[in-house]
Amino acid sequence: MKRISRLLLVAGAALLGAAALVQVNSAPSAQVIEILSPAGPAKVVRTGRPLFFAIHAAGPNGVTSIELLLDGRRVAERAVSGAPSLNTVLRWQPDADGDFVIVAQAADRAGQRWRSAPLILAVRGAAGPLGSMIQVPAGAFIMGNDAGNDDERPARLVRMPGFEIDRYEVTVGEFRAFVQATNYRTLAEQAGRPWHETWRVDEVGARFDHPVRYVSWWDADKYCRWLGKRLPTEAEWEYAARGGDGRLYPWGNDFDPARVSSPDDTAPVGSALGNLSPFGAYDMAGNVWEWVNDWYRPDYYAQGQDDNPQGPAQADQRVIRGGSFTNPPQDLRTTRRIKDDPGSAHRDVGFRCAR
Repeated sequence: MKRISRLLLVAGAALLGAAALVQVNSAPSAQVIEILSPAGPAKVVRTGRPLFFAIHAAGPNGVTSIELLLDGRRVAERAVSGAPSLNTVLRWQPDADGDFVIVAQAADRAGQRWRSAPLILAVRGAAGPLGSMIQVPAGAFIMGNDAGNDDERPARLVRMPGFEIDRYEVTVGEFRAFVQATNYRTLAEQAGRPWHETWRVDEVGARFDHPVRYVSWWDADKYCRWLGKRLPTEAEWEYAARGGDGRLYPWGNDFDPARVSSPDDTAPVGSALGNLSPFGAYDMAGNVWEWVNDWYRPDYYAQGQDDNPQGPAQADQRVIRGGSFTNPPQDLRTTRRIKDDPGSAHRDVGFRCAR
């Protein structure tokens, strides 16, 4: 592969993730390899975010390995079953800005190698230091909104310690890696809900970089703990979303439809460049609602806990924040609160982790 612009090197590392092989029954008469996702010819992606490449390969002598190449350098690889035709997924995390030319390469039992057409990825950096998490410094902020709904009142000054929170919402590809590593089944799957009402509705290469959805609070909690993280508290989430100046949206006080995902569907995480919080977190307004750790009580803000609030000790429902692609602007405000049963799973609810 070839890189077609000079890169500014930054800290980071390529991460390889497990992916299941999907057998394709037709026996090929010629060698074929193509990158099915991300879709070409050019795609803008964010620096420091794992990318998932769905690849189809076929060869009459049986495919034994598939690689991703950058500047002729292998950045991801997988030994495969030797079947004449198959699909697989490779993972690569860009750690520098630039325009990358990605090429997939396959090999067969006869030692022959063949390559896909090139895929150009325009990789652009996020604000602040790169990485999957951002550091939110200790500080104070106005939590709540006296002009908002009853459960957003009263607004008050809250003091917070420093913490980390995910730069992006958890993606389908990342959740898939968790499922494959642990054999985890979500509550929706355990309940026997139809395939299109579980997270697997998005388990196709073209949607691996979209936020995972149809996950319950319990599913989200288990994913975060698997990584040594946790769900953010409601106070942490709001502080990361609005910063210290009390803004109504992550970017400011005025709603701008150009900064959020289309109302028709979710979008790849981080793809809305202007949907960025003061600390550098993407998609904290729209895309999908996000589970947080706290139990919900409508009168909790009136209890006066102003130092690192942790939420009620117990209640019936958990808090969800941020709004989704299905919601109007008033639901995308940084102070908007809704609630749901922690065992529920919906097409517009996902999550991010904290630490």
